Amino acid sequence: MTKEHIMSKNIIFQYMVIDDTVDERGDIGGRKRSEVYKEMANISRESFEMYADEIDCEYMYSDEKVFTKDKCVGDSTSLLFECLRVIYDPYFDQFDKVLYADTDIVVNTKENIFEISDAEVYGVLESDIRTDGKGGYNAWDYNKDVYNDYIEKFNMHDCPVIPSFGIGRSFNSKITIFNTGVLVWTKEARLKARKLFDNWEPWCCPIRFDVNSKTHHTSICNDQPFISAQLMKHNFDVESIEQRWNDTPTHWNDPQHWIDTGKSSFLHYTGGGGSQTMIELFHEDKFPIFRKDW
Repeated sequence: MTKEHIMSKNIIFQYMVIDDTVDERGDIGGRKRSEVYKEMANISRESFEMYADEIDCEYMYSDEKVFTKDKCVGDSTSLLFECLRVIYDPYFDQFDKVLYADTDIVVNTKENIFEISDAEVYGVLESDIRTDGKGGYNAWDYNKDVYNDYIEKFNMHDCPVIPSFGIGRSFNSKITIFNTGVLVWTKEARLKARKLFDNWEPWCCPIRFDVNSKTHHTSICNDQPFISAQLMKHNFDVESIEQRWNDTPTHWNDPQHWIDTGKSSFLHYTGGGGSQTMIELFHEDKFPIFRKDW
């Protein structure tokens, strides 16, 4: 370990905001969606608090809108952009690196994620996420219509479409898009982004001058394409790290094997069904981090 790493001051940030509209989206497994989300977030929070103690860094959790408060009112997608708080909130300026992590993730490692890369920003590319099925989450590489929608969206906001050649680890994708559920930012990158990033609001909720004009899917209007587009537009030094840092065990034929062997370092249970699975596994004591011998 270098002297620089010993002296660094890092922090992990997570948030989960439950508003009145959450339950309108329907129950999950017979339970109110808000109840499931709260329990899921508490499990994730506990694991990251333990992880923070293990790797000797700070931890911060928020249950309220701060960065996105009173912005894009009425558009639930705007809440996903709360992750940009690590860039614009001066509180984080005291830290060298910041890890943002979604609250549907359970830690499954003692390895320090802050020490695995020297890039300005690093995480796992959507296209680098392989499964026992047909590859990753990069629908734009397999569906022409989806690809054209991304091209149209990027062009609308004057953002270049940069393939992942030279960035991706396991797949050369037509578009470089990170899964922003796990993303590490250096201080230099955050200050640079604060200065250079475009305003996120037009990306999330663009003004429609014609009610008949096309509305892009939420997956294109959310934080992942926006952040990735900005990183490429402003030539940030980025790295796609190993999939194990943002892995979904349920996508493998033998999910528990990937947990017990430690092949998956951060266990990401995406989607409503994923959150229910994560809670069930917690109560069945399937996560090593919550065992006394961890």
